[in-house]
Amino acid sequence: MTTGPEPQRSAGRPRTAVLSPERILAAAFDLADVRGADFTLAALARNLEVRPSALHHYFASKDDLIAGMRGQLARRIGNHHFETLPWHEAIFSWARAYRLTIGAHPGIIAALATLPVDDEPESIVDYERIAAAMQRDGYPEHRIVPAIIAIESFVIGSALDSLAPEDNLRPVDNADIAPHLTRAEHAGRAYAAKQGRSLNDETFEFGLAALITGLRAGGTGHGA
Repeated sequence: MTTGPEPQRSAGRPRTAVLSPERILAAAFDLADVRGADFTLAALARNLEVRPSALHHYFASKDDLIAGMRGQLARRIGNHHFETLPWHEAIFSWARAYRLTIGAHPGIIAALATLPVDDEPESIVDYERIAAAMQRDGYPEHRIVPAIIAIESFVIGSALDSLAPEDNLRPVDNADIAPHLTRAEHAGRAYAAKQGRSLNDETFEFGLAALITGLRAGGTGHGA
């Protein structure tokens, strides 16, 4: 029995799209984790094995790409029930998720901290949830944005701190000239261990609780 000639593959580009926003963003995170936020679109294109012009079909510029990365991180952070919980309760789980999310991609932290949000929708929705909850709960309107920035600044700093050695404040060679700091560092480490946490995690929880307490008081005190 004879058969016909084997079908030939058609020439030209594959029918399946080589790029997608999701693939580009994933590659951008991978590159930023290695090179930091100063990577170029040309370097990203090389990693994706495409021409730089192909990226512009999805992201007009590097700032546009960074905005997309910010939006993806915002989606990963999640909702945290600001619509139903008091803002000062919901903010704890939000801050923890934020710290873990950006801490997983330290190379992009500086860009997220310095570039404006502009109209990146996922981030705007995330901040809007917090602002709406604070306004609903009677927080002074003119203090809402400063409070959100203060919390976010603490979270970003804590994410960076989590990358540092836990003993980065421990006097070693100069312990004899810093006896109080040495004892305090040992005490902090021992307390964290009793709580079943690393010193970085215990520091974050302590600082976050203190910050939220202060912001609540500042929102209801004289001159708020």
